[in-house]
Amino acid sequence: MLWFVNLLPTCQQNQEHSILGIVMPRVLLSGFGPFGSYEINPTELIVNSFPSTLPVKNPFGRGTSEVSIEKRVLNVDESGSNWTAQQLESREWDAILHLGLCGECTRPRIEIRAEDLLHMQIPDNSGRQEVDVHLSGNGDLQTLLPIKKWGVNHWEFDVELSTNAGRFICNETYFRTLEALARHQFAIPCLFLHLPSDAYFSKKDSIKLIRQVLAHMLYKPVIRVAAGMFTSEQGFLAMKRSQSEPQPGKWEFPGGTIERGENPEDALLRELMEELGIQTTIIKKAGLWRHNYSFMSVEIHGFIVESTELDKIELKVHSEMKWISTADDLKLDWLDADVPIVKDLLDGRY
Repeated sequence: MLWFVNLLPTCQQNQEHSILGIVMPRVLLSGFGPFGSYEINPTELIVNSFPSTLPVKNPFGRGTSEVSIEKRVLNVDESGSNWTAQQLESREWDAILHLGLCGECTRPRIEIRAEDLLHMQIPDNSGRQEVDVHLSGNGDLQTLLPIKKWGVNHWEFDVELSTNAGRFICNETYFRTLEALARHQFAIPCLFLHLPSDAYFSKKDSIKLIRQVLAHMLYKPVIRVAAGMFTSEQGFLAMKRSQSEPQPGKWEFPGGTIERGENPEDALLRELMEELGIQTTIIKKAGLWRHNYSFMSVEIHGFIVESTELDKIELKVHSEMKWISTADDLKLDWLDADVPIVKDLLDGRY
């Protein structure tokens, strides 16, 4: 289940004021001009149709906030793909949303990943045609936004979460922007949205979807999580995330997200069965902890638990487990949200 907090004020030095004197977050909305066989690029028309200020409604509750929209139509070449990254050398926005045309798509695609690779099927508008060329050689980059927590499957439009931004200028633009944000350590929400041609998705629907995406980018979700703390004479049982999980290698207490319609206790028992393959009994609630990340907040419901099947544990999403009992265990590479829990448990505050 998700709860949401107020609009993110990440870049106050670059925010503008509305006619009412209210500070407005600034959003960069970019599209592209014509390229290849496409004499008209719908993203150029869509970007230019947006007003300079836009009311953004909280999609999860009450309230509307006004944002300032900076519009930019990028060249379909290396100068266009680098423009946003170069601007970030001297300025910031509160959110960056790149739009691009996906000629073969039949539905919109939110791109989660920018690939560290160019493989151009056609030349760009400068005549450049790179084939199997790495953009940095340091690996792919992913958006830091918790998109999978947005409930996209409940949206009005059928939207795909994609990991293939195309290996052309769209991918290069996304990669360069994410690369610059990481280099400057800017906690600015950034996404690339691929739109189909007008034959599959109208301009009106595109504008509506863009506003919905912006609202999700500018509001921070609060994720409710249930965590279980097994106890013994050896201390508390901690687990290390496997390499296939988000934030791999981080230590945590087992558990997971409280789904829609679940209470924390039921969610914990379900998660422990899914992650460890054992039946568990809840002894008591240990506490409630909250932690703020850049793009989401976490509310952790912790419980002291026990099981007669600890010797049957199957690590399905973890690579290692360890009993912790001393302050030295704080030196493990913990999830940030779990550090206060570890301190409280070691101090007997539960």
